[in-house]
Amino acid sequence: MGKIWEDENRFRIWLDIEIVACEGQAKLGAIPHDAVDVIKSKANFDVRRILQIEEEVKHDVIA
Repeated sequence: MGKIWEDENRFRIWLDIEIVACEGQAKLGAIPHDAVDVIKSKANFDVRRILQIEEEVKHDVIA
């Protein structure tokens, strides 16, 4: 159960949700379909960097 809330898993799920949102926007014509492919190929995150930024700014980066 604890694995669900691990940083890597949380950020991966959030990224997956953002990609699905982009797919929906492309379907509606709000963004080009090609943009979704670019986003999918380049979207990534670094948990250590996220945590470092959150510590520096004293705020949740994802918020």
